[in-house]
This record gives sequence, C-alpha cells and structure tokens, in this order.
Amino acid sequence: MLEQLSIDQPSYLRKDASESTVMAPPTNPNPADSSAKQSLEAGLAALKQQDYPTAIALLESVTQTAANQPSGIRAQMGLVAAYKATGNVKKAIALCSSLAKSPNSQVKTWADRALKELTPPRPPKPPENKPKSAETPPETGFVAFDAATKSPKKSLGGDRPTVEKKTGFLPLESAVEPENAKSPHISPPPPPPTPPIRPTSEGGHGGTAPTETAPDTGISGENSSGSPTDIPGVASPDTYQLTWREAGRAKSPRPLKPLKLLEFRVQAVASAIALFFLARFILQFLLTNTNSLLVQLYIFTRLPIFAPIQLFYRDPTPFVQMVFGLLLASSPWLIDALLKLFCGIEPLRGSVLSKHSKEASRVMRSYCTKQNMPVPVLKLLPLNVPVAFSYGCLPRFARIAVSRGLLEQLTEDEIATIFARELGHISHWDFAPMSLALLVIQIPYLIYWQVAHWQERLCDLMTIEFLRSAVKFVAAAISATSYGIYKLLRWPMLWVSRRRVYFSDRTAAEITGNPNGLTRALAKIAIGIAANIEQQKQTSFFLESFDLLLPVGVGQAVTLGSAALHAPLEQILLWDVSNRERNWLTVNRAHPLLGERLKLLALYAQFWQLETELDLANAGVQEQPRKGKLSLFNSIIEFKDSKLFLQGAPFFGIPMSLAIVGVLWLIGGIFSRTSIWQLDWLWGDRSIIWGCLPIGFSIGTLMRINYFFPDIIPRETASPSLPEILSNPESLPLDAEPVRLEGQLLGRSGMSNWLGQDLILETATGLVRLHYVSRFGYIGSLWPFLFKETTRPSDLIGTSVVATGWLRRGATVAIDLESLRTQGGRVSDSGHPIWSAILAFAAAFWGAYIIIQGPR
Repeated sequence: MLEQLSIDQPSYLRKDASESTVMAPPTNPNPADSSAKQSLEAGLAALKQQDYPTAIALLESVTQTAANQPSGIRAQMGLVAAYKATGNVKKAIALCSSLAKSPNSQVKTWADRALKELTPPRPPKPPENKPKSAETPPETGFVAFDAATKSPKKSLGGDRPTVEKKTGFLPLESAVEPENAKSPHISPPPPPPTPPIRPTSEGGHGGTAPTETAPDTGISGENSSGSPTDIPGVASPDTYQLTWREAGRAKSPRPLKPLKLLEFRVQAVASAIALFFLARFILQFLLTNTNSLLVQLYIFTRLPIFAPIQLFYRDPTPFVQMVFGLLLASSPWLIDALLKLFCGIEPLRGSVLSKHSKEASRVMRSYCTKQNMPVPVLKLLPLNVPVAFSYGCLPRFARIAVSRGLLEQLTEDEIATIFARELGHISHWDFAPMSLALLVIQIPYLIYWQVAHWQERLCDLMTIEFLRSAVKFVAAAISATSYGIYKLLRWPMLWVSRRRVYFSDRTAAEITGNPNGLTRALAKIAIGIAANIEQQKQTSFFLESFDLLLPVGVGQAVTLGSAALHAPLEQILLWDVSNRERNWLTVNRAHPLLGERLKLLALYAQFWQLETELDLANAGVQEQPRKGKLSLFNSIIEFKDSKLFLQGAPFFGIPMSLAIVGVLWLIGGIFSRTSIWQLDWLWGDRSIIWGCLPIGFSIGTLMRINYFFPDIIPRETASPSLPEILSNPESLPLDAEPVRLEGQLLGRSGMSNWLGQDLILETATGLVRLHYVSRFGYIGSLWPFLFKETTRPSDLIGTSVVATGWLRRGATVAIDLESLRTQGGRVSDSGHPIWSAILAFAAAFWGAYIIIQGPR
C-alpha cells in the first residue's frame, strides 16, 4: 500500500540527489510505449535539473500520448511540481483536480494532499493568551554520570553519516531544490529513494541493499491491473528510510526524586511465592494423574511395569522448596552453564567493552561506587541479535550479558544506556526473583525443545514404522504438555516483569542523562530482533526462552521492529500511547508497551529541556470533559456498554455468575421458610457456586463469539499494510477485521511447531504473527492421521502462502487463521470459531454437571 507524500518542502528531510539510487524499470514489451517512456525519462531528468521549460514540454507530450497509462500519470504528477515551481498555480490545481478523480486510490490520495497544499489556507485565528503547562514526568532520582560524553553518530545500518537536520523519523523523499532555497513553490517529484537500511546478517553495520542504478525513469513496477506501483511523490513502505534525529542529552540534569522501591520489592517476593505454589500445584497434578493413568493401565494389562509409583503419592512441597532454594542460590552458575551449552557464552573483557563504549565502562564504575556494590561480571553472547540482560542471586554474583550484535549495532552512548538499565535491575534487586523464575520456566521449556529435537533423530534411526509412530505419539504428548506448562508458569511473574522495566528505564535515564539515547537503543533492539527472525526464518529458542529478561519483548519486536523500516515510529506506536484500553490488554505480556516506554523517555527529555528523539511526549493526550461524581451503578452501566466489557466477556462472566448464585441462594432461603420444600436445597449449596463459574464463562464466550469472528466474504476481505494496521489507535482485538495477506511463512519446523507455537507471516511491509488451532483441536495438531488431516501449518514453512483470517490488534498484532493456502493448492484450515463454541458449550455442561452432582 502506498502512503501519502506531502509536497510541502519544510515537512521533509532533504537529501542530496546524488545519494539516491533508482530502481531499474522492468522491460516494457509494448513498443508503442517506448517513445513516451523516453520522453518521460528525459522530462524527469530535466525536472531534476530544474530545467522547467524543457521538463514541461516533454512531460506535456507524454500526457497527450499516454494520458491514462502509468507513464502518463507520472508525467502529470511531475507537471504539477513543474507548474508550481514556475508559478503557474492554476494549471497545477487543474491537474491535481483531474488526478483526484483517478480510480487508483494512491493517486487520488496524493492528489487530494497536493490540492490542500496548493490551495491557500484560511488565516489562523489569533491565539489565546493562555499559558500552557508542559507535561512533566514524575520526579525520581540520580544525577547523571558522564553527561557531557557524546558519541559519534551512527545510523542503524552502520557508520554511514546521518543527515544533521534533526527532523525525526521522516521519509527521505528529497526534493531537488537546494537546501538553502526557501521558495514556497512545490518541490518537483524526486527520484525514488534508497531502500531502507537493515542490519546485516552479521549483526553489524549494514549498508544499503545493493540496487541496480538506472536513469530516473517513470515506472519502476507495474501490477497486474496496470496501475502504477512506484509513483513520484508518493512514499510507499518499500521506499521509506529510517533516520534518527540524534537528539542530545542533558549535561547537568536536575536531580529527581528517588524511586519508592519497598512496595515493588514486596510485590516481587509475593510473585515469587505465587510461582512456588503454582509450580507445586502443577507438579502434584502431574504426579497424581500419572499414577491414575498407571492404575488404569495396570487394571487393563495386569503387567507389573504399570504399577503406580508410591513416591508420587507423597506431598511434593518439601521437594519444591528444596528445588527453588537450590535454583535461587546457584542461579548465576546455572544460567552460565545454560548459556555456555546452547549459546557459547564467554567472558567480556573490559578492553573489548571500552573499544565499543568507553562511556559504558565509566558509567559502571561510577554507579557501582556510588551504590557501594561490586561491578558485575560481564559476559558476551556470540549472537548477532542485539540483546542484553542481567541475572544472579546477589549483587556480588551478578552478571550482565550482552550480545555481539548489540555492541556492533548500537552507538557508544546507546550501549551505555543499556548497561545502565541492567545496573538498575541489579540495584533494585528485581534481577534475583526474575533469575529464579527464568530457571523454573526453563525446566519445562528445555523438555519441550529437547524432546522435539531428539525424537527426530531417534525416528531417523528406526526402521520399524510402528516404533516410529509410537515414539512420535509419546514425544508429541510430552513436548506439547511441557510447552503448555512453560506458558502457564510465566503468569505469576508477568506483573513484576512489566513493572521492573519502567524502573530500569528511568534509572538508565537518570544515570546517563540521556533518555534520547535509550530511546534509540530500545528501538534498534526491536528492529534487530525482527531482522534476526527474518534472517533466521524463525524465532530462535534462545529468544523465546529468555524473553522475560530481554529489554524488549520478542512478541512486540516482531511486528513493531519490522514495521519501523516502512513507516515513522510515531505512526506505528500511536496505539501504544493513545488507546484507552491498552493497559488491560497487556496483562498477559512480560513487557509494557514499547510506545508507553518511549513516551516516558520523551517526557524525561522534556523535563530536562531537551529536544526529544520521538514526538511522543504529547501523543495520546486528550482533554476529557469533566464529569460529575458517578454512582457505582452508573459506573457499572457505563463499563457494561464499553467494548472492553465485550472483549473480556468470558472472564467477566465468571464473577458475574456469582450474582446468579446469590439469587439462587435467596430463592432457596425464602422457600426454606415456607411449606414449599422442593427448592429449599438451593440455600447454602456450594456446588451452585462451583457450577455457576464455568456457566458464567460459557455465557460470556457466546456473547462475544459473533463479534469476535465475523463472516469472511472474499470480495470484501481487506489486504492492509502493516503500517496501516498499526496506525489505528482505537482498534481492539474485538474489532476483528477479516484480512487476506500474502507472504512467506516463517517459523520453526518439525514437532516443536506442531501446535503453531511459532508461525510468522513475512509480508512486504513487515512480520505478523499467526494463531492456529486445528479443526480437531490439539489432538488434530499432534496426531492428524487420526482424522485424515495431514497438512499442518508447520508443513508449509518456507513457502509463499495466502493467509486468511481475523486481524487482532492488541498489545501485539496477530491474525487468527481461517486458512493458509499455497500457490500449489495445499491448504491448512484452522478452527478458531468452532473451538470457541465447543469450549463455551463444554463449560456450560461441566457447570451443569457440578450442580447436578451436588455437594460432596
């Protein structure tokens, strides 16, 4: 999808024409177009050289011979710029009015935008003399170290010098006028800009992608319908280039109030305790049900091998306590061993760190001296993806691990801000419970990963088909169960994981006085993670298993990091800072919204009177009319009518079912005092409570199912670009938009992806996660041969597919699949609506069964 391009010169970052590369046009098989094409090339070349009379003559000849062709459309758009540059505004407006009637939506959008800028605006109203108070961040605490240190500027791709004019993340649709020209005339259409700079496969300084240079011609591509796909003056996601303002830092920042960490630390300990009880419950559940299964097998076969294990009947609490204690006490060395085994971690020498960032070394020494704590042990991950995290049990045993990709892709001051973040985690003591949680969830994750890996090798060694099928059957059950336990064990630590990120970001800004540097660092980490997934064609096991400790969540980085190369960050982060229900939609995420974090950093920059790297400080700020004091009843009614209520109806139905219980108990109490004894059993019956809870969930699920899964009509199914999806600030997962997107399917292969754990669609404008549920549920995903369903999505990894489903915009972006279809005709169908209905009816029957059974 092509974007609008403003033609107002001050709105855009200028770039010298010599820096642009032009894509070679495709061969035109029609000889009748060759003369028009040559005239178009010559006209655009004259326009680029500001030879307006020659450009007008040549472009007018093209419009006369090929008015409705793509070359004619480009010529007309060039004429608009030429007429405006020569002062012939009336002709420019007339041409724009004609283009505004074009059936091509991109051309029409460009023409409408140009008309607005060509038409003189109405004089503005005199400003009211009302003082505006700047929005300032809450005050917190430290004086910056090395605030005067300023690193040489590097672009995302490497050491290419960036444009000094600080205008932010803007498309480099440069005009051909000199920068010192202040003419109000419209800028002539520029040559297509260079492709966006991406991190290289080595994780270092990537340059621009190699392009074939050709003269500035008209059409660089043409779709099947013959409409232009690369029109001068229209910025498309494929031609957008990311640039950085390189906003400065505070030399002497005002000290801020210290953080109130006592409550946070108490909550961190409480979360660790909740993790302990959840782990104990899961272990006891597994042991009990394992023995129950063994008993059934023993009764059926009478074989001693299936006798129940007596040890499994014992209380597992002492064992879990001992395991948790050992994991916490040995967490530094255990995580070292894990990273050594699977990633090849090695010590990071001080000389290597100083080579990349002398400021990081100074910040660490200064901060640790001030906090009276030892300097953490530094570790280097030989990975190209930019990541960093801290772990350990005590500050004296703390480690900070950074990847080679982070040292190579970030500038000196940005590396220092990331090290300051990790020092914040250590000084706040949240790194200890998070290290414990990481090791706890690593147990089921390693089982899931290794069982899926080794069953493939074991099956390759077997020649008997029955044995291979049996091994796959057992391995699939163990792997899937372990992955489910891994996801479940993350829940108790999610709140602490989100909260600690805010504290460490603020501490890093305080230590370095460089919130803008941290903004760039976090954005580059997100872009680097997305680039690594795109390069590896899957989400690595390391990224998924260590997601709790990473500076940016992998789920966020997949979409935001890839879209940042195709649209301004302010645009794609608009939902994060302005959606009113966004906080409710992050409860199942380990990291807060990236947009909210960057907005807070922009507020810190404003507080220190700095230019902000991103224009997010005032984004999403809307003045709400003051309302009178609402009664509790009115508040409930207002919430019931909101989208959020319908979004969470299955979960809100659970507590609301307690109201039904109260009514039934009241009925039973009334009848117990009368001669009608048939209903007095309702009074005080606890089975009604337990039965109504799943019934409430069932009612809520059925209430939203039609909204959640609207009918997919092929001719009305949209194909939006990723920037378009991200730029809608009001959308919720409930606003399911039927979409049809084309791209390459990425993800892990084999058993590790049988449940669709890692399905990503690589589109032309970024990466989108896909959610899949077999029409026969998890059984159909693990053992499709039972239902003659042989095509899993993991079987289509690496192929070009068309994904049809329902788009969900929440804390992350995902598509609930209806189907995946390849060009060769292979189809993998998904069953989200079916299983949503099955789950609702199953919950209703379960609740009714509990009530019928009565108290026990």
